[in-house]
Amino acid sequence: MIRRVGPDDWADWRWLRHRALTEDRQAFSASVLPWTGADDTEQRWRELLAADACFIAYADGSPVGMVAGRVVDDAVALVSMWVAPEARSRGVGRGLIDGVIGWAAGRSLSLRVIEGNSAAIRAYEATGFALQDGVDTEQCRR
Repeated sequence: MIRRVGPDDWADWRWLRHRALTEDRQAFSASVLPWTGADDTEQRWRELLAADACFIAYADGSPVGMVAGRVVDDAVALVSMWVAPEARSRGVGRGLIDGVIGWAAGRSLSLRVIEGNSAAIRAYEATGFALQDGVDTEQCRR
């Protein structure tokens, strides 16, 4: 089940984000460090969830995937995409991406993906994104 979440779901989002940045460090340009210690506050997580359109995938009641849509100028950036290893190859990623596409309501969509992350690139291409040439990181547009 995939659903749009809000500030009250901050604990599930936090748990997924920490897990993603710890288990799959190579897939992100971000680090878990800015989200730990004194910066790891309920208020900060709630504010993040209030600012973006965030979606969480659940399997058997446990959070297993996440993605957010962030408005940037007149377009939408797909950010913070991650699916837990135990939930991969089950359509979870596609469902999360489709959540952002639906929410974006026809606005231009883009994302950045770490060079060489072929599994993520395949998932994005399967939902209509295409790699853009001439950028220093791999960028996809839909």
